[in-house]
Amino acid sequence: MIEFVDTAVAREASGTRLVASAVVPSPWSEAAKGVFRLADLPVLVVRAAPRDKELLAWTGVDNVPVVLHDREPARTCWSQIVGLAARLAPGAVVPVDPAERAEAMGLLELIAGEQGLGWNGRLAMIDASVTSNGERGFPPQVAGYLAKRYGYTPAIAEHLRARVMGQLATLAARLGARAYFGGERPNAVDVYTATFLTPLVPLSESDCPRLVPPLRAAFATAAEAFGALVPAPLLAVRARMFEQHLAYPIEI
Repeated sequence: MIEFVDTAVAREASGTRLVASAVVPSPWSEAAKGVFRLADLPVLVVRAAPRDKELLAWTGVDNVPVVLHDREPARTCWSQIVGLAARLAPGAVVPVDPAERAEAMGLLELIAGEQGLGWNGRLAMIDASVTSNGERGFPPQVAGYLAKRYGYTPAIAEHLRARVMGQLATLAARLGARAYFGGERPNAVDVYTATFLTPLVPLSESDCPRLVPPLRAAFATAAEAFGALVPAPLLAVRARMFEQHLAYPIEI
């Protein structure tokens, strides 16, 4: 169960608290919500605006998502967040079998890790801004800030399409003819596939009503760059996940 609360409430609460983006359907934030939703775990979610000093003072982290569970250290990496959900709900988000879990975590790294699918989509939005003097992609100030975090260079941007094509092909091959990566029911790989494809598909106002127009336009540049590369079976997984397992419209 996902419940949106303010910082003061979350700070005083116990259990699991998640700080997520309030301005864009960031795949990392939306996937974090999704794995807890799939695990049917109660989570208090705080919407984080950029440079929120109150949240920084509480979490000690200047990025999202951040997950805090009871008095344990803050978790910021996708693998830590998935690991917590798996610990709290064994078998619900990643397989219990060690070999199957290793395979699932490897696919998640391909999607959410450094130079993964989400990383490359973010670089495409940055590159669109840089090469168009801010007319496309992220607004210039946002692009400049993110370029430092993602190690953007024009040379790196030259290889984005080939990298994304290979990652999507690998995911489609691992999915095969199954309805879900988890087999008969979804797991974390399905959640991450669905949420990380969001920047690569057209995103209407009805899909995500709170997304402001300049950032909607930024997301559209990634869809323009890579949308045609997404295999139909992966789009079908995304559709099933939002129809049956994730919140729709996307709520940021």
